[in-house]
Amino acid sequence: MNQVERKTIHEAMVRLADGDRSAVRALLDQLWPVLVLFVRRGVGHEQDAEDVAQEAFLRICSRIADFDQTRDGLSWAFGIAKYEVMTQRQRRRRHREAAAAAELALLQDPNPTQEAALLDRDLLRALEHALGTLTPEDRQLFASSAQAHSATVRKRRQRALERLRSIWRRLYGEL
Repeated sequence: MNQVERKTIHEAMVRLADGDRSAVRALLDQLWPVLVLFVRRGVGHEQDAEDVAQEAFLRICSRIADFDQTRDGLSWAFGIAKYEVMTQRQRRRRHREAAAAAELALLQDPNPTQEAALLDRDLLRALEHALGTLTPEDRQLFASSAQAHSATVRKRRQRALERLRSIWRRLYGEL
């Protein structure tokens, strides 16, 4: 993108922020292709990219009153688009987790056989053994039922989980 195109986008945003509703069309014409390309890189799915870009454009228009005209308009738009991309990723992750949980629930037998119960017990013992090789601090992170609100606690839990995976692979191989 060259400076002229960037300036055209900025000027359309300034006009829209000043109340000129006819600037929406100019902004759409200039910003849309760049926005879709930006979102496509972040989302990774062609079908989702257009939807996320549309959500981002609507949010840009609805928040145009917050636009600081002394700053670069494209950067501001990309900041909003980045938030929409992250939201889409979270939605997709939650959907995958819910689908996996539903599949697991279907696989679980309400009346397990004796063999299944023994396998479950063996798996639980293996997990307890792997957890036992962790440091007391790591075990405390897993035992805590409180939600991790700080980035530090979330990162510590992530690292502890990585160590547990490594231990599991060393003791029992890949899942």
